[in-house]
Amino acid sequence: MKEFHPDFLALSKIEEDLLASRLEAARKVISHAGEKGRSLEAEVTTLLRSFLPEEYGLTTGFIVYHTHNGPTLSPQLDIIIYDPVRSGPIAKLATCDVLPLEAVYGYVEVKASLQSTSDNAKEFADNSIEMCIKKNQELRGMTERQFWKPAQDSTVQAELVQIQWMPIRSYVFAFEAEGEVAKNPDLFAQRMADFSAHVGQVHLHGVFVAGHGYYESRAIDVLKAKSEEWYNVQYTTEQTLAAFKWSLIHGLARFPRFPEHWTPAIDNYHKDKNTWKSHAPKPA
Repeated sequence: MKEFHPDFLALSKIEEDLLASRLEAARKVISHAGEKGRSLEAEVTTLLRSFLPEEYGLTTGFIVYHTHNGPTLSPQLDIIIYDPVRSGPIAKLATCDVLPLEAVYGYVEVKASLQSTSDNAKEFADNSIEMCIKKNQELRGMTERQFWKPAQDSTVQAELVQIQWMPIRSYVFAFEAEGEVAKNPDLFAQRMADFSAHVGQVHLHGVFVAGHGYYESRAIDVLKAKSEEWYNVQYTTEQTLAAFKWSLIHGLARFPRFPEHWTPAIDNYHKDKNTWKSHAPKPA
C-alpha cells in the first residue's frame, strides 16, 4: 500500500486564503460597521472552535475584576477565552456575557484591517497596533483573583484565597494590513517592539495579519532577563495561520489552572453582600 503523507501546512494556507474572501464578502453585503465587525468576529470564533479543545469556552463581552474601588468591568472584548467546565458567565445577556476574571484564560481582538499610527498623530486609530497595545496595558493590570478552597481538617468550611495571578493571554487577529508599516513585516515588528517598550508593562502574545505575518512578543523571565531582552518581537511570514494556531494552543495550555478543589469566589463580586439570618431548632 502506497504511503500517503498529509500536508497540513498546505491546508492551513488554503484556510488563510479564504479569510480574504470572507472579508470581501462582508464588505460587499454589509455597510454597517458594527454588523460587519460582528460578522468577522463570528468568522474568527468559528475558526477558533474548529481547532481549540472543548475545555475552552468562547464568548464576547466583558471581564469583571477586583480593584481597590470594588468590582470593575474591562473594556468590551471581541472574543473571550474562558473555562466553561469549572466556571462560567456571572451575567449572561442577549448579546454578550460578563465573565469573572477567575474564569478567563485570554482574549482575541478582531480587526478587519490593522495599521500603525504615527507618534505625531493626536490620537491612535481604533484599528492600530498602538491602540491594541494600550488596551493590553490596561488588561494586564487585572491580576487579583479570589477563590474559595476547602478549609483544612473540615469537610464543610471554606477559606477565601486572594492571589495575584498571571495576566491573561492576549491576541490580535486581523484580516488584512493597512498602510505602509503594517504591510511591511520588518517595519511592523519594529514598531510593535518600540511602542511596547515606550508604553511599558505590556505583552501581546500574538498578532496575526492575514497574508503578511504572525508576530509574537518574546517571553522572558522577568527576574533574570536583561533590559535589552525586554519587548523583543519575533515574526514569520510563512504559514502564518498555522503559526497563530500553534501559538494559541501552546499559550493557553501553559496558562496556570487553579487547584482542583478550589472554586471562583464569584459571590465576592456582589457589591452589597447578603445578610444571613439563622435559626436553630427550638428545644423539644
